[in-house]
Amino acid sequence: MSRGPIPPPTRSDTPSSGTRQITLVVNANASGIDGRAGAERIARALSDEAPGTDVELVRTRSAEDLSEVWHPAPGRRIVLAGGDGTLHDAVNLPGTPPELALIPAGRANNTARSLGIPVDLAGAVRLAVAGEARPLDLIEARAGEHRVVGVEGVSVGFLALARARYHAPNSADVRAALAAGLGALVHFHPLDVRIRDHGTTSFLHVGQLFAANMPRFGTGLRVAPGADPGDGLLDVVALDVPGRRAIPGMLLRLRRGRHHGHHLVRSWRTDRMTIWTRGRSPVMVDTHDLGPGPVELRAMAGALALVRA
Repeated sequence: MSRGPIPPPTRSDTPSSGTRQITLVVNANASGIDGRAGAERIARALSDEAPGTDVELVRTRSAEDLSEVWHPAPGRRIVLAGGDGTLHDAVNLPGTPPELALIPAGRANNTARSLGIPVDLAGAVRLAVAGEARPLDLIEARAGEHRVVGVEGVSVGFLALARARYHAPNSADVRAALAAGLGALVHFHPLDVRIRDHGTTSFLHVGQLFAANMPRFGTGLRVAPGADPGDGLLDVVALDVPGRRAIPGMLLRLRRGRHHGHHLVRSWRTDRMTIWTRGRSPVMVDTHDLGPGPVELRAMAGALALVRA
């Protein structure tokens, strides 16, 4: 990890008492960050937008690097520059999360697009500096002794199987994504998923199931257009398919957000549920694999203070 202040020509190196401090944390592995030059460009844009504000630049390559600054501090806002995976890792760090703003620098940028955060640098910087932090729900997932916190949602079925086969460092490796998807498709069969929702147990035959916190998930799929990440609820979307040949059509409907109302789609909202897949699929929380279940899910209402539109 490298860190240090980026002094713009228009500000003093010694901030006055009460001046807001911005710690810009840049994920050096994000697909949209052009090395040190890209990180410094974002830092200077923040300094230009907020003259007189102390801007510190921290470049990270792991969650361990980020943990050194991931704590609340009076008068300080952390601006996180990276893709969706950067935020996924951040919310799983121990301790109380700090006030946070985002500079989208990934491929899908689902969180930004779901929350109205501009994906262009100038717009994202303006919001990061002047916007107000608002409560954002997260998802707690438990499988035995393992606990993961999710941001976007939970996936079971074809997309979960494909994600488990993807091992590139970020989402920009198209060849690795195609190989993972084709490998999952060749071996895929629809599965029966056991769901317990507030004491009621049911069995669903699905090709794909989501428990979404936000409208978008994965590769920009519009899985739950009506999802509100501030309502304390998960939007559950279960899509049945007759076989692997129906998967491309399912994915096309998901990308366009036109699956709702389809006779093979069921959806509802809940604040907690438990999922078992009987070994047929991993339960993926964002990009974290929690195994086949049982996995207990709970909406964490207002768990993160995040600047958003």
